[in-house]
Amino acid sequence: MSADSPSTARRGALAIAAAASIWGLWGLVIHAAGVGGPVAACIVMFTVGTFAAPTLPKRLPRGRLAWGVLFGTGFADACNAMLYFEALRRGPMPVAVLSHYLAPVLVALATPLVFGQRPSLRVWLSLPISLLGLALLLDLGGAGEGDVTTTALLGAGSAVFYAAQLVLQKRGGETLSPAELLVWHAWIAGVLLLPFALAGEPPSLTSAAWLMLGAVVGGSFAGSVFLWGLRHVDAARAGVLTYVEPMVGVAAGVLVLQAPLPALAPLGGALILGAGWVVMREGAR
Repeated sequence: MSADSPSTARRGALAIAAAASIWGLWGLVIHAAGVGGPVAACIVMFTVGTFAAPTLPKRLPRGRLAWGVLFGTGFADACNAMLYFEALRRGPMPVAVLSHYLAPVLVALATPLVFGQRPSLRVWLSLPISLLGLALLLDLGGAGEGDVTTTALLGAGSAVFYAAQLVLQKRGGETLSPAELLVWHAWIAGVLLLPFALAGEPPSLTSAAWLMLGAVVGGSFAGSVFLWGLRHVDAARAGVLTYVEPMVGVAAGVLVLQAPLPALAPLGGALILGAGWVVMREGAR
């Protein structure tokens, strides 16, 4: 795949940051729906795949590599959702979110092995700055009650699968269109989650409607924007830019749900935005 121009790379970075900003609103959707875990994840996955299906090319993906990427991404996304929702259910949300957002660090570590690309010094410096900003944003000192160890392990497990999903999507972008990556992996993940969802309590029509609305905006639309951006940005930089998501989530909780704002949250948000801006200014490889 030919190198992108710096302007195209910057648009790709902005697309990833915009998608992550939309994903930061998922907490409001889950709050309104009152449903989480595999039930919510399954409804969202099937809605994303079905709503975005008209954008699919009029052909099936071809080759073992293409289908390997799709099944791998679907499996990784299903495991990511299962572990992350369980982490949020079991223990303090700050611990769950922070451990989950170890994923960009894992992506940066995996990039040289998978793509033969060494992340730039800007990326390596931006990763710990973003992680520090996230810790300040979520106020780990006020984590509260809960099984911290189990929550951290579940969150870290979800980070492994989240990182694997991002790397696979980056690899699949060489042979698959964003629509193919989005739709087929969502259907595969939905099928994998279905047995766990059926074992849970069925949601009300209102709850299902909220989840479907969130899936259309935060799944189909934001997912398409993200995958387009990922075609023009290397995986390590994309990982850093996703730290915008928890920042938006905290802001939405404060403004809409009147959640308390940690004292150092503004500093944490500034660190995340600053790290993202430094990464976006970096030209295409």
